[in-house]
Amino acid sequence: MSNNYFNDHGIKIKIIALFFVGIFGAIVIDASAKIVTEIYNMGSVLAGYQSLGRYIIILFSGEALFPDPNFSKIPKLKGETFVGLSAHIFVCLIDTYLYFLLSFKILKSRPKILPALIMMWLFMFMPLYLEMPALGLGWAGADSPIKDILLLRTFICHTCYGLALYVGTVLFYKLLKFYKSN
Repeated sequence: MSNNYFNDHGIKIKIIALFFVGIFGAIVIDASAKIVTEIYNMGSVLAGYQSLGRYIIILFSGEALFPDPNFSKIPKLKGETFVGLSAHIFVCLIDTYLYFLLSFKILKSRPKILPALIMMWLFMFMPLYLEMPALGLGWAGADSPIKDILLLRTFICHTCYGLALYVGTVLFYKLLKFYKSN
């Protein structure tokens, strides 16, 4: 295996790597969110995905506001959990693809921790300036009574996801190398 992981394999292995690392990262970010949520007694992690799903459903029905100060008054909708979790997995796969693109196409390097962390720290704008205002929490959670905890959780989760991108990529290629040698 050369220095450039991404170009050494066909499209099938690249797609498997994308899903392996993306799902690995999703598990890590969800586990880190669960730990922070338990420590600070923030309720269910699933509630966040349900809210995201609810917003996506009303967005596609043409009724969404941005930012939405009255989001908490919108009743639960059928399918919101599925839609929210699907969006979460989709974002994890896109983030993984962008990490692969950055690492293997642009930097033409092996997996590295620093690019993964920097990328995920930059991507904190999505929950802070897209998701939180959409869900009625204000810009960067400013309208939430637990703003500081939301910011801390966002930082911890994105840091953990960045680490998971690196670890998941290295783990996948070690497993692939082991599989091919046997």
